[in-house]
Amino acid sequence: MARSLDNSDTPPSEKVPDDFLTSFLGDKIRKRRLELGLSMEKVAQIAQVSRGMLGLIETGKTTPSIAILWKLSKALRTQVAEFLPDVSMHSPKIFRKEESKILTLNRERLSARVLYKDSENHLEFLEVELSPGSFPLPIWFQKQKSQTVSLVEGEIGLVFGGKKNLLSPGDTAVFLAQDLQEIFNPSSSKALLFWISSSVSL
Repeated sequence: MARSLDNSDTPPSEKVPDDFLTSFLGDKIRKRRLELGLSMEKVAQIAQVSRGMLGLIETGKTTPSIAILWKLSKALRTQVAEFLPDVSMHSPKIFRKEESKILTLNRERLSARVLYKDSENHLEFLEVELSPGSFPLPIWFQKQKSQTVSLVEGEIGLVFGGKKNLLSPGDTAVFLAQDLQEIFNPSSSKALLFWISSSVSL
C-alpha cells in the first residue's frame, strides 16, 4: 500500500490505522480459511470474488469493501464482526464481581467464577472454590487443551497417571486437560485457586 507523503512524521516501523486494519483483516480471513481447510480458489468461487483480489486481501495489500467483506464472511461461515479488531480493549476495562458468570458442579460444592474470557487468544480465566472431597473433571474441560492451575488458599490434589500430586498455596500446575484424572480437596475447608483454561495446545 502506498503511503501519503503527508505522513512523514509517522516512523517507518509503525503502522498507521488504515495499514493496521488492512493487515488485521487479511490475517483473520486467511486464518479462518485455513481453519476450514479451504483453498483460495474455493473461497473466491463461493464468495464470487477473484482469486487475485482475495490474495491481495489476505496479504494485507488492499482493504476489502463492506460488500466483499460480507461475501467472504458468508463463504467462511462466520460473522463480519469476527474479522474486526476489538477496539474496546485499547482502553482499560473493569469487570465487576456481581456481573460475573458462575459455573457450579456437584451441588455447588465446586464453583467457578469467570474472571475474563479472551476469545481472541482462546483463553478463559476462572476463580475456583473447591469444597472438601473429590470431583469429576470440570465442565469447562470440554474442548479444552492446556491448563494452568495456581492455588491461592487451602490444599488441593491433582491425579495424573494414577499418581496424586498435592498443591500448597503458591504452587502452580501446568498440564493438558486429557492428562487430569481427578481433582480433590483433602482438607476440611474450602480451597481457592485460579484456573486458566485454553483451547490451544501448550
